[in-house]
Amino acid sequence: MAVKIDREVIDEFCPRLFRVLDSLGLLPRTLLAKPNEFEKYPRLLFGSIQRYNDVDAGFKEWESRILREAAGKNECYPDIEGLRQWMLDHSEKFVRKANLQHLSTSLYARLFQYLYPRRVLANAYCLNHRGEPAVLGKFKRLVSAQDLETRQDAQADLEALLDTDLLQSVDPLVSKLKTVYANEWETVVDDAKKSLIAGAHYYCKVLSGTEKPVPAELEAEAEQQAEPYDNGKGEEE
Repeated sequence: MAVKIDREVIDEFCPRLFRVLDSLGLLPRTLLAKPNEFEKYPRLLFGSIQRYNDVDAGFKEWESRILREAAGKNECYPDIEGLRQWMLDHSEKFVRKANLQHLSTSLYARLFQYLYPRRVLANAYCLNHRGEPAVLGKFKRLVSAQDLETRQDAQADLEALLDTDLLQSVDPLVSKLKTVYANEWETVVDDAKKSLIAGAHYYCKVLSGTEKPVPAELEAEAEQQAEPYDNGKGEEE
C-alpha cells in the first residue's frame, strides 16, 4: 500500500525552515560542503520532535541549541517564533512517521535546490567586487559594529547598496537563473541579499581576498552531481 505524504505542507515548510537557518548563519556558504553540513540542524529538529513525539517540546529544545550556536543573532528570534507557530498550526503533520521519514530522505536535495540560486548569486556578486574599497567598506562597517544602533545603520547602508547593485553585478551564468527560477525570482534575490548580510563576516573575507571564493562554475558542477530531488513517484498524494 502506498504511503501518504503530506507533500503540500512539507513543500511549504522546508523553505521556511531553511530561510530561518540561513538567517542565523547555520547553513554552508559553499555548495561544495559535505551533506552533513547541510543537514545537521534540520535533522536535529526532526530528532527532537521524534524524541518527544511533540512539536512544541521538540522545537523548544532545538531552538535553545541553535540560538546558542548562532551567538549574536538574537534579532532573528521573531522569525524563529514565526516558524514555531506555523509548525504548531500543522503539528499533526510533523508527528507522522511517514512525513518525517520523507523529510529525512529528501532533505539534502531540498536544501541544495533551495541554496543553489541564492549562493551562486551571492558568490558572483563578491567575485565581481573583490578588492573594491567601496563595497568592502560597507561589509567591514557591519562586521565591526559594536552596538545595536551602529549595526542597524550599517545594515541599512549595506541593504541599500545591494538593492541597487546586486543584479547589476552578476555575470551571464548567474543571469540564467532568472529563467530557471522565474516563479520565485524575487524571493531568491531577496534571500541572497539577506544571506550576504547574515554572512557578512564570511563575505568580507571573500571580498578582501583572505577567503578563496567558489566560482559559480564549480557550484554549477556541484548542482549537476547532486542527487535529484525525490518527486514522490510511487507515493500516494
